Amino acid sequence: MLLCVPAPGWAAQTPTATVQATINDVLYLLTELRETSRAGQRQWEIEQVVRRAFHYQDMAERALGEAGAQATAADRRQFIRLFVQVLRDDLTDRLRDYSAAQVVYLAEREEADGVQVLIAPAGPAIDTRMAFHLIAQNGSWLVDDVSIDGTSIVASYHLQFSRILREGSFLDLMEYLKLKAPVA
Repeated sequence: MLLCVPAPGWAAQTPTATVQATINDVLYLLTELRETSRAGQRQWEIEQVVRRAFHYQDMAERALGEAGAQATAADRRQFIRLFVQVLRDDLTDRLRDYSAAQVVYLAEREEADGVQVLIAPAGPAIDTRMAFHLIAQNGSWLVDDVSIDGTSIVASYHLQFSRILREGSFLDLMEYLKLKAPVA
């Protein structure tokens, strides 16, 4: 099996180190910017982490599915912007109750189309597994999907978005996303 390795500048950055840095960045921001008055800054900073660490455009396109081909370029850009905000909030919600010391990195496995990093964040009343799927692109590892207890977030988004589009319109989907990820 051939594994794409990032460019020399990132050679030391393994997929596990990428996931660890991403989670640590989010947890740091959740701790340092926890005051309500800093909610807008917290959202912006975590969104920058998502934009840096996730292959969010591809994730958004897969989540949208065939409806993306029918949308205008401007609508797709707006969708991707809102998708990043939803992804930011979902990641924040999943990690809010943890500290870096509560996250155990269990395994790193090669797959046909990338690498999977399995982690186990654990809190007082929470025990879950998260699998980060990463791909090598332009010299770095990017998160291409996250499965939480075996459920892919991209597939989950796709099911939600398909239902909204089946029962409504692209505009309805955009309104749903705006409600799901309000900007502080």
